[in-house]
Amino acid sequence: MLRKFKIQHRLIGTFLIVSVLPIFFLGYYAYHLYSESISDKLSKSTFQALTLVNINLLAELQNYQYLIGSISTNEFVQENLSKENAEQKDPENAKEAAMDAIFRTIFPSHAVNVSIFDTDHRLFYELGFDPIDNQALNKAMSDVDTNAPYDGLTYVKTIRSYDTIALGRKIHALNDISTQLGYAFVFIKDDLFSENILSNVDLGTGTKLMIMGRDGTVLSANEKEIPLGSPYIDPELINQIKDHQGQDSQSFSGQVNNTDQQISYIYNEQIGWYLISMMPFSYINSETSKITISMSVIIVLIVICCIVIISYMNNSIVRPIKGIITFSNQISNGKFSNRIQDDNEDEMGVLSRKINSMVGEIEHLIHNQKLDQKRKRELELQMLQSQINPHFLFNTLNTLRWLAIINQVPVLSNGISSLSELLRSTILDRNEEITIEQELHNLSNYFEIQKIRYADSFQVEYDINDELVHCLIPKLILQPVAENAIIHGLSEHGKSIKIKIKVQQRDQFIDIEITDNGKGFDTNTSKNSDNNKKLSGIGITNVDERIKIYYGEEYGLFITSVIGDGTCCKIIIPYEGQLKQGG
Repeated sequence: MLRKFKIQHRLIGTFLIVSVLPIFFLGYYAYHLYSESISDKLSKSTFQALTLVNINLLAELQNYQYLIGSISTNEFVQENLSKENAEQKDPENAKEAAMDAIFRTIFPSHAVNVSIFDTDHRLFYELGFDPIDNQALNKAMSDVDTNAPYDGLTYVKTIRSYDTIALGRKIHALNDISTQLGYAFVFIKDDLFSENILSNVDLGTGTKLMIMGRDGTVLSANEKEIPLGSPYIDPELINQIKDHQGQDSQSFSGQVNNTDQQISYIYNEQIGWYLISMMPFSYINSETSKITISMSVIIVLIVICCIVIISYMNNSIVRPIKGIITFSNQISNGKFSNRIQDDNEDEMGVLSRKINSMVGEIEHLIHNQKLDQKRKRELELQMLQSQINPHFLFNTLNTLRWLAIINQVPVLSNGISSLSELLRSTILDRNEEITIEQELHNLSNYFEIQKIRYADSFQVEYDINDELVHCLIPKLILQPVAENAIIHGLSEHGKSIKIKIKVQQRDQFIDIEITDNGKGFDTNTSKNSDNNKKLSGIGITNVDERIKIYYGEEYGLFITSVIGDGTCCKIIIPYEGQLKQGG
């Protein structure tokens, strides 16, 4: 696939991959580790800062808790709230005097109102600076009931629309803590937390600090743009916090307002609030962005260096290749006299010298080819002249055959006729394969010739499957086997033998057997003998090798012989149906 591209382009791609990709990978890995390290450290430092802020918030809140505690345990308040009838309660001036005594002891600067209610939610006392409506009051009492036995903290708006935080507590009888007498509330200005504490804490650009109730209501925040007294604009914030609270995770990454944030929180169970910080990842990654810019500059410089190196390498590799291509075009146009001029010792120089050497060999071969063609034309003329010889031979044999017929010598006539047919098949027929029928005809002619020599010393019997006679087999593979049967079959005592030729189909094979009942021989001894191997240059071993070359190693000539019982020579070839039929 790479060979579709030019070497120059492959060099450029290789240099970019080898140089830029490792740096990009290492840079990304370092960036990832550095970002995680910064995020982890910022998470820990943010949580430590939140812990200090929480301590300061609780310290500020202690004065108001002390005030509400003084009210709850005041003897006058306890005694009057326990009275069931209004007639039994002390007059208003006594109530004012008792409350003034408490306020002279402690009255924090951010308190805007103090209210006391009995268990039936009837007003027992109110400082009266800036009261709240009944709906906000019911919400504050509900939060106190929910957070009991701890104090409740609720955002409320006064009638004059001031943002306040209501710190509420249940009032219990001192002599019986299970008996509730009423509720006490201290209403605190919101800026106690937002301006005095939260706005003075700088955890990073864009970081938000909030105090949030357990129901998700924002009680206070360091930014005025965050609405108070209602759930945060993205309700998923409190849901994510509660999910991680169950996993005991104080810091986590999340998406708030469609922005990735590092969120840390502290839950104060006694007050029932969450102190939350949201740090945007844009701030966290601001330092890593500088690293990214530096890496980009480095990568650009490396790419420029690569381009310079590639240009140099291009001249040393591509230019010799182009020279070889130009030289190849000249060779294809028949200009063999030119040579590549490159004496350098690198691979391209060695290749150029090898190509010069090959071109010299080609030039020499072309010269020899021209000489061979000239010689071939001369030989063709000689062959044309020598074609007279076979015709002369066959005409002579035919004349001899007729002389034998005239002189009534049928054995000689038949022998000459068989010899003529056999020579015609071997000399004039140049096909490598012939049909079984043709090969058996040649074999019959051979037997006729041998009968002249051996008279009636052997008889031939045929068992042929007529469906196989048109199958093709290699030429001249039966005569050497038949000669083997005659030579090794005839005994010195002149006993006549029977030679049987059998051609049959066995499964997907064709078996050609030539058996005799002659004297037999020792196959191990005969394999090493050269005396009886050849007929016209084709021997028994040659027959086996030819069959294996034609059809494969599993086919061939297989000889079994027992001294005194005779010899069986079996030729096994594949039966390939119509693919090998001679029609």
